[in-house]
Amino acid sequence: MSGTVVDVTDADFETKVVKASGPVLAVFRAEWSSVCRALDPILVDVAKEYASRLTVARLDIDQSPQTPPKYNVTAIPTLYVFKGGKIVATRIGPAGKQNVIDLVTPHL
Repeated sequence: MSGTVVDVTDADFETKVVKASGPVLAVFRAEWSSVCRALDPILVDVAKEYASRLTVARLDIDQSPQTPPKYNVTAIPTLYVFKGGKIVATRIGPAGKQNVIDLVTPHL
């Protein structure tokens, strides 16, 4: 849990997200999506504010196309909170900072 947003790929998603020791906010995104790009500064803020309690990871669906179907990702951005290897919270679509905080807080 570093306080920065961690970019993950198909190769390391399982290790860095699913098998992480603490809660992870995993964001499925694409660089071409303006909604996803608008979410990036919010993710940075949340990663800094919750650095000791939460990992924020993002996966580019175009560069890592194998992982999204495993988790039924059909729209972006999709935000999942993983805890203990399971998805414990979900949000699909645009999100403000308070939406993200409300999503992760119960699982910290």
